[in-house]
Amino acid sequence: MKFILMTVRPLAVGLILLLATLTSYAQRISGVVRDERGQPLPAATVQLKGTSKGVISDAKGQYTFQDVGPGTYTLQASFVGFTTQRRDVTVAADPVTSDFTLAEDALSMETVVITGTFDPRTKLESSVAITTLNSRTIDQRAPRGTGDLLQSVPGVWADNSSGEVGSKVVARGLAPVGNDQVGFQYVSLQEEGLPVMGAQMGFALVDMFQRADLSTARMEAIRGGSAAITSANSPGGIFNFISKTGGPKFSGSVRTTGGFYGNNKGLGRVDAEFGGPLAKGWTYHLGGFYRVDGGARNTPFNANQGGQVRANLNKLFANGRGSLKVYGKYLDDRNTFFKEIALDNTLTTGYAGGTDPVDINYSTTFIDVNALVPQADLVRKENTVAQPTRTFNARDAIQNKTYSGGFDLSYDLGKGWNLGARAKVSSFDQSYLQYQGNTVLPVIPGLAPTATLAAQQGYLQFGAGALASAGTYTAAGVPATLAAALVGSFVPSLLSPTYYDAQTGEVLAKLRVGGVSNGVPFAILDPSVPNKLGNYLLATAPLNMFNKVDDLIWSLNLNKEIGRHQFTFGSYQSQTTIDTRWFVDGVLSTLGANPRAVRVEFPAPATIPASVGAVPALNAAFGGLYSPTGVYKATDANGIVLQSGLAYTITNNVSKLGAYYINDIWKATDRLSIDLGLRYERVRHTGNKQGWQPGTGIGGLGGVDRNPFTTYDLGTRVYNGDLFTYGTSYSTVTGTTTLVRDPTTKQIIQTNADPDGDGDGFLYDYVSWSAGANYRLSATTAGYLRVSRGNKAPELDYYANNFVNVPLDKKGAIESVTQAELGFKSNGRKASISATAFYSYLDNALLQLFISNGSASFFTDATFNATRTMGLELETVLNLTNRFSIRGHATLQDAKYDRLSYQNTAGSVNKADFFLEDFSGNRVKDVAPVMIDLTPAYRIGKFSPYVNYRWFSERQGNRRNSIQLPAYGVLAAGVTGDLTSKLTIAVQATNLLNSNGILLFGGYGLQGTTLEDVAVGGIKRPDGTILRGSDINVLNALNSPVFARPVLPRQVSASITYRF
Repeated sequence: MKFILMTVRPLAVGLILLLATLTSYAQRISGVVRDERGQPLPAATVQLKGTSKGVISDAKGQYTFQDVGPGTYTLQASFVGFTTQRRDVTVAADPVTSDFTLAEDALSMETVVITGTFDPRTKLESSVAITTLNSRTIDQRAPRGTGDLLQSVPGVWADNSSGEVGSKVVARGLAPVGNDQVGFQYVSLQEEGLPVMGAQMGFALVDMFQRADLSTARMEAIRGGSAAITSANSPGGIFNFISKTGGPKFSGSVRTTGGFYGNNKGLGRVDAEFGGPLAKGWTYHLGGFYRVDGGARNTPFNANQGGQVRANLNKLFANGRGSLKVYGKYLDDRNTFFKEIALDNTLTTGYAGGTDPVDINYSTTFIDVNALVPQADLVRKENTVAQPTRTFNARDAIQNKTYSGGFDLSYDLGKGWNLGARAKVSSFDQSYLQYQGNTVLPVIPGLAPTATLAAQQGYLQFGAGALASAGTYTAAGVPATLAAALVGSFVPSLLSPTYYDAQTGEVLAKLRVGGVSNGVPFAILDPSVPNKLGNYLLATAPLNMFNKVDDLIWSLNLNKEIGRHQFTFGSYQSQTTIDTRWFVDGVLSTLGANPRAVRVEFPAPATIPASVGAVPALNAAFGGLYSPTGVYKATDANGIVLQSGLAYTITNNVSKLGAYYINDIWKATDRLSIDLGLRYERVRHTGNKQGWQPGTGIGGLGGVDRNPFTTYDLGTRVYNGDLFTYGTSYSTVTGTTTLVRDPTTKQIIQTNADPDGDGDGFLYDYVSWSAGANYRLSATTAGYLRVSRGNKAPELDYYANNFVNVPLDKKGAIESVTQAELGFKSNGRKASISATAFYSYLDNALLQLFISNGSASFFTDATFNATRTMGLELETVLNLTNRFSIRGHATLQDAKYDRLSYQNTAGSVNKADFFLEDFSGNRVKDVAPVMIDLTPAYRIGKFSPYVNYRWFSERQGNRRNSIQLPAYGVLAAGVTGDLTSKLTIAVQATNLLNSNGILLFGGYGLQGTTLEDVAVGGIKRPDGTILRGSDINVLNALNSPVFARPVLPRQVSASITYRF
């Protein structure tokens, strides 16, 4: 024991002295990271290569490493959009100071990209087309929503004329062939590397639930290429927003923004973000925004109001073995979706044919309506008291709420194995109260359609028209001659309506019978009452869309390096539940700059025809429709002409997606890398859908409220007791589609729950693949080649839009996208460039268009089509001097329908009148052959003025290619000033010259038609006759409006950002 003590004691003393010596030499490495203007770069990453140590610079650009042992280290500083710098430092007895001045890497060629790849690589090393926007670039764009920001990406066009939300995004000509409502149909909008939503449907669109704010670090965009196998249902590309994380010191920033529009409405917004260290390698970050936005177009309420909060915890594991990010988000935002407005036929000025000329820049088709409407899914025939109701208040707009939380784990398991795991759970709630579609109705109604727009049926196309239809009475068993007598008794009354302002009660116009022409009575304006309506009324559809979405997404992958190969094996799983309750009403209003709801009444006929009254049963059934002093209400007090009559869609949907993939990146030589990936995907759609019946099924000609003197509820769609399960067959009468019902329960009879033999609902499975190669020509240049084939299961809208009161027994088609691209990248100090030639072929794309024909509404039959696009994307930054630079990108493309079949309904509701037309070879609508985006910027001391100009060439406004949308440009400008290292000011203006370029053509607003149903000279039926109301020249001569949606008008804003 003594020997042991004698031996251990000096060893212990020596060890203590050694540790004390080493500790005395442990020092601090610190410094500041700046740009070439001397401004600090907050959130820059500084690492000690070869160790686990890494820090984030604070708001002043300062960084610090504590307790660094003696030795020589490689210190690396990096920031998105700037070149990475490395230098060796030696730690000895004194603290080390090492400042960095980073030069701009204009196209972020040296930035490591994590989106759309299995192995994070720099843009220069990747064999895909990548665009990265850092927080500075995002700030300079002053985006008016997510869609507007994405136009910063070459090859991408976004229709953001709807406002902050609801954008339609098209990458490389991959435009929705049929459903313009689904804006992100072939691309994936992501946050933290996972889709915002695992599936979308109808109006619960992905960008409704995503916002960029001051806590956004960067956005990475992948076009085509590897997106086919690295993400679900997104063959066209990926847009991934990545949030900031905390650093070694507490720091943050706050920004206040104020602005105004040309309509004297204002904008106020506050953004804030901050973060810092926690214990044992953990950091935190918290950020968000709140804004009140009066709106770019005129509404009697704030168009956008609300905000979000985002937070994360970040852990860097010891020895550089990986990281863990845990994050959450809460969004509560109310938004407005601007619809098409009435323009003249040149599409350059507002429509002036009414008494209130439309302003192309600031008018809307918003109607201020607050109405109680029957809750259609709860209406029951056995109710003897008032039916349940819902409220349509247009001022409630779109209420979007999101709760989400997830994690992102990356960990080095050792021996060449790496683990990556991500998961997110989300809940989305949406109340969508907006307007959809525009139809013009003549103020003077006609009893039957003729060759001109002016003689359409007007308000009689809705419930009141049932009183003038013989079918209404013959369906109740009335003999044809007596039915004709009933119709004749109502004609004088129906042709004598009075129109009122629904809010003030002012009489806007009054009609009376003017005579008989060719045996048909006609109406004229009553000259004793001034006409304050003009020639037309506006009919539009109040949407009542209530969506509840629950979403779970997770992915897991293992990465193994074997020699020169980097293998990745992984799985992606998601389950999305979407419950919809969709009701659509109809409302009448004035046609002009500020539409006002119109109430319509007409007098009741005094007495029942004698021939009908002589039949006791008929007198009892129809005598109550007559009164010497009675007044019929064609609308309710708020102008609602049809309650829940244009749609009734109650569905429960579950989309389960399981994908398994493998990828190999082979470093063939020091210059050449080749990668190949395969992805197998299974998508299962299950759910059910309710059936419906008209309001006459509740109370006959009394409708839902059982009052015969109100006609606005005759076409109400209410629940009929049927529930159809996806993928299930039901018993029908032999040789017909008539459903057989159980004689006792009256329920439809299920015959086979799995007629396809593939399990519940509908199963879609397919294999996608991608192959690419990147060749490093030099240290700053590279070329790449990639071919891929991606697939996409149908959207859940397929089930909602089809199968009306019939079994859902037919699955949709799997869409496929085949792409090829050849690219070149060069990263220079004076000039950086990226050029990509691409080809894409979209097959099996669904076309269905919504038809509104009075109280009848439906979708055209599905056709499956193909498009082909070839093009060239260019992206460059030119640093012409130390002060002057130009950032730009351009896209040249040729997009055509390789195969397109369109069902023309001929303005009828009778399928016997429908016919197919072939639009193959036409250009894809909305896709501009040339898109250019240029941003010159100049530095003057602490200030940086810039100008941005975007130009879009002439495009096709419809699939028929009979409407051309003129070329247009949009000018933006601004100046930012870094007054101190902590304080930055900015003044910015978008659409400075108030361009009114048209982004979406909506048609002439004829009942029972679509935007496809017009052409110079008219459209020929198969029998050679011209389709009524289809000749553009005739429509223009009638001075009828054209509906379209222009670019958002001018916005001017100023902001102050303070960093701490």
